[in-house]
Amino acid sequence: MVAVDDSVFAAYAFNYATSFMDKTVDHLFLFNVHDEPTVVYGGYATPELIQSLHDVEERRSKKILVHYGQKAKSLGVKYTMMKGSAANAGELICKAVKQYNIHNVVTGRRDMGEVKRFFVGSTSKYLVENAECNVIVVKSPVGAEEEHSDRQKIIQAEESERIRRIEEEELEKKREEDERKAVLEQVKVEEEKERAERIAQSKLNQENVSKLFHVFAFQEELKKKHD
Repeated sequence: MVAVDDSVFAAYAFNYATSFMDKTVDHLFLFNVHDEPTVVYGGYATPELIQSLHDVEERRSKKILVHYGQKAKSLGVKYTMMKGSAANAGELICKAVKQYNIHNVVTGRRDMGEVKRFFVGSTSKYLVENAECNVIVVKSPVGAEEEHSDRQKIIQAEESERIRRIEEEELEKKREEDERKAVLEQVKVEEEKERAERIAQSKLNQENVSKLFHVFAFQEELKKKHD
């Protein structure tokens, strides 16, 4: 199994694995795990934005797998593509290793500082410590780095553009919602004003009726005295 993403380190891992495989008997599992948006943005993003980001990650995952699937096919390697989302990629990969009886996992190692690795953790470190099979961590370049770098830039640029459009759509929806609320608030104010005017007019009418009643009663009293 090779854990793949859009980084150059995944490309190193793929090249390493395919260079040592026995293509006549070995089967390659290509596994991409992306972050779960609810974990990254769940504290402040709307459900619509979470779903949009999830869709973006799903499309990105498919592109990565198709890319490596085509490379495996061109090399004559039998392969299976797998994808998933999780807060801990290493944990999900370990579950797949156990479920599919994987013999070897090959993964790259992202270039991060010691402090960041301490706080964020390392997928490769998690796999080494927890996977129920051999784990090979590829650190040095294997294969044509320029090709991988270009591919990585293309994928990242496309997904950045998609995320930008999603954010713009969310802002537009929010603007429309704010305008709708403002209109409803104005309608409510007008209705309250009209209601207050009706109440005032009703009170005035009642006062006029009361005055007319008193005048009529006074006239009746005068008429009785005159009689």
